[in-house]
Amino acid sequence: MRPPRSRERLLIRAIACAGLIGLAWLAQQAIGWIGVGLIGLFTLFVAVRYELEGNLPVGPQMTPDLYASQFGKHGPEHAAERAGRRHEWAGQLSAARLAAGLGALLALVGFGFFFMLEFGQ
Repeated sequence: MRPPRSRERLLIRAIACAGLIGLAWLAQQAIGWIGVGLIGLFTLFVAVRYELEGNLPVGPQMTPDLYASQFGKHGPEHAAERAGRRHEWAGQLSAARLAAGLGALLALVGFGFFFMLEFGQ
């Protein structure tokens, strides 16, 4: 599958941002500002977890065979294959960083307004 062009990537990011802002608006209407903060925390948690784990297997800490098989699979690659995998991972990482930034922003705005409105009086 070919990678998306820059216009397609920009359109996908805009749709994802609009969807997240729409979800935050629904949370604000249903629960209040704490709902926006919770949506932001959840988005931040998922993005950071994806950034940390990447495309590696997920399992309990006591499974070294799982990690050894994953690293053994990528060991005898040629330089071009490694570069292609790194390029693909960089694209996925930029999307995860965008989601982490939006999640942090939503968490700050949501919890900031919640504490300001509740305890600012």
